[in-house]
Amino acid sequence: MSLLRCKNITCRSTANTFRQGLIEGFSASFESGEITGFCGSDTEVKELLLSILGLIERPDSGSVVLLDQEVSEMSEPLSTKLRDTSFGYLFTHPHLLPSFTVAENVAMPFFRICGQDGVQESTLAALEFVGIPELNAVPVGELHDSVHWRVAFARAIVHAPPVLIAVSPPNPLLLPLARRLADERGTTVLWNGNKTDVLPFSDHVVEMTSLTYYAKGP
Repeated sequence: MSLLRCKNITCRSTANTFRQGLIEGFSASFESGEITGFCGSDTEVKELLLSILGLIERPDSGSVVLLDQEVSEMSEPLSTKLRDTSFGYLFTHPHLLPSFTVAENVAMPFFRICGQDGVQESTLAALEFVGIPELNAVPVGELHDSVHWRVAFARAIVHAPPVLIAVSPPNPLLLPLARRLADERGTTVLWNGNKTDVLPFSDHVVEMTSLTYYAKGP
């Protein structure tokens, strides 16, 4: 059974604006340990679809099933709790607090979702995974922008979510980390990016021009 799947997703509107005919009848399944790349020039459609799959937006119609739970049948508090525990996110910006240390930035979602127990161990494990454990006590504002993305990646995975969604990160250098995450931890990864960057690391690709979903060929 797929960890995350959707059926007949249609969405013409979002919480902030109205758009006509953005997504029509999209269906797909996403397995543990696989990366699906979302490619194509229609950035708004890609980000909207990933926001729906990541339980940030609700579609006009269709179903999203996560861990065998039908999200559309849930109340808002329950779906929010499921989203917090099940997803890690990367967005257009790292959204870090420059006066906080690397460890403090990474630990925040774990502390909010999981509580205090195990926060230090999980934070160090996330920093080791992205290759910067020695920077744990350094304020983020003292680091180069390229390191900020590693911190953001560590923060996204610190609570061990089964799904990582890269909605719109501009840094393709994180893709090898995403591949390791899928291979070593069985994480399902949905990654929005340029096809040239995404294809070598993906098991499947969604082409947003036609909303087709296919397995990557040899």
